[in-house]
Formats: sequence, C-alpha cells, structure tokens
Amino acid sequence: MCRTRSRRLTRKRQLKAAAAVGLLAGGLLLGQAVVALGVPRPPAPKVSGAATAPPPAWIETARGDRWLAFSSFCWKTTCVDFIPPAMRPELPRIALRRGETVRFHLAFRPTSLRLLVGNRAFKLAARRVVAWRVSGGGLAVLEARAAQGSTSYAARLSAR
Repeated sequence: MCRTRSRRLTRKRQLKAAAAVGLLAGGLLLGQAVVALGVPRPPAPKVSGAATAPPPAWIETARGDRWLAFSSFCWKTTCVDFIPPAMRPELPRIALRRGETVRFHLAFRPTSLRLLVGNRAFKLAARRVVAWRVSGGGLAVLEARAAQGSTSYAARLSAR
C-alpha cells in the first residue's frame, strides 16, 4: 500500500513537472512572438542636429514593421521644420492592401492623433498603438499631440 501511494505521488509530481515545463515553454514561445512583433529592425530614424526629438514611430503591416520618417515637430524645447513631405524622395515606401488593418506604434501617450493620406483625414484614437483600416494610398502624415509637444511622421503608402 505504501508503495502504491508512493507511485501515485511520483506520478502526480511527474504530471506537475510536465505541466510546469509546458507552461515555461509556452511562455518562452509567447515571449519570442512578442519580440517578433516589436520594433522594426535598426537603425531607427534619428534627427541630427536637434537637442531633443520625439521618439521614432513605426507602422505594423501584414508584410512587416517599418519605421516612419520624422516630419516637422516641436518637442520639449526644440522645434524642427522639415521640407514638405511631398518634396522628400527619401520617405519610406510601404506597400499595403486595401482593407488591411495596420497599426501605428508611438513610444509616448498622445492626446490627439490624426492621419492624413492623400487628400483624406482620419481622426484616430489617442493611443500608443492605434489601428487603421487601409482605404487607399498616397502620401501619409501621422500627426500627434502630446504633453511633450507635437510631432508628425511621414511615409508613402501604396494600396492595392
């Protein structure tokens, strides 16, 4: 009887250990998935010559994450004016599908957020990560206001 009880306890311990290993492995896989959904590959865009600048922002798409280019901003104690986005050939070109939902990622808490695409304006929820359903392409400018100031980011979106 003692031996049978001992076997049951051993079996319970084995099951608990297996469950713990499973949870640990699942947690590691989830952690890798979260890392995979993190920021795009370096290098992140920088603003040279500015004392302070807003953090870079990126767009999460079905084809992968891409950095957005900085555009004009007033952030903390520094204001920077870029040439108009339409005149900037170095803006990232991002291919999207009509109807696709993309997410914009900001490293600060915005108080207001607006997306301009071509001649259309979309008021977005003021969140660090905000979704937008692609309805068309064109020159895109993401405008954000926050306690630290205001900033904008730009890219060229193509939608098929």
